[in-house]
Amino acid sequence: MAVDGDMLAAQVAQGRALNGSFDDDPEQYDDLRAAGHMARRRVAFFSMAVHRTPGPVVELGCGTGTLLRQLAAAHPDRSFLGVEPLANYVDFARREAAALGLSNVRFEAATGEVLGTVVPPGSAGLVISVDALHHVQDLDRVVDEVFTATRRSGRWVAMEPDRLHPYVLAYHVLTEGERTFPARDFLRRARSRGWALVRRRRLFTYPSGVARVPGWAARLERRWEHRPFLAGAIVHDLVRP
Repeated sequence: MAVDGDMLAAQVAQGRALNGSFDDDPEQYDDLRAAGHMARRRVAFFSMAVHRTPGPVVELGCGTGTLLRQLAAAHPDRSFLGVEPLANYVDFARREAAALGLSNVRFEAATGEVLGTVVPPGSAGLVISVDALHHVQDLDRVVDEVFTATRRSGRWVAMEPDRLHPYVLAYHVLTEGERTFPARDFLRRARSRGWALVRRRRLFTYPSGVARVPGWAARLERRWEHRPFLAGAIVHDLVRP
């Protein structure tokens, strides 16, 4: 069912929670996303995406800005914009970025369905999204909005929970405010709008609660994580031709 953009904008303006377990606790959510083995690998992965793709970077569903702050600090010559539906998350992200003295990153409140209200058409060189698309209400509209916001030859790197992993499936089925992510359906919708798939890959054998793993375990993860049922995340690297 299509979602009315004015209704979504009103929800954002009111700071209304849309779909998540930590909507009222940005501090706890920020701590959760910043710590652990998976978080460090996630930063490294998207830092490489920034390195290989020129132009302004937009994160769709940036949460409290954890990832984007680290990317902005690592790439001071690039500009970053985080877009997040929850107004309290945006306020938190702005405060944290200001405390770090980051002048190359900003945060705005909007949903993916109305991304064009904060991102001019054809302006983004790279759009990233992490665990965001399984929360949106109108996936077709989000796909269209990201396409419009991205310049030609721009990229969209979308990382979502891989529901083929038993733990991920159980968590997203049983946890209130969560949903599973239909990867094949997303790719079909993206291709119908004009996106081309560059690469699809799987990452992260160890769950997000793992703080550290020894070297041999990290090497084993990279060897086996590409296999279905073993990876916690699936990544679609898309290009606008």
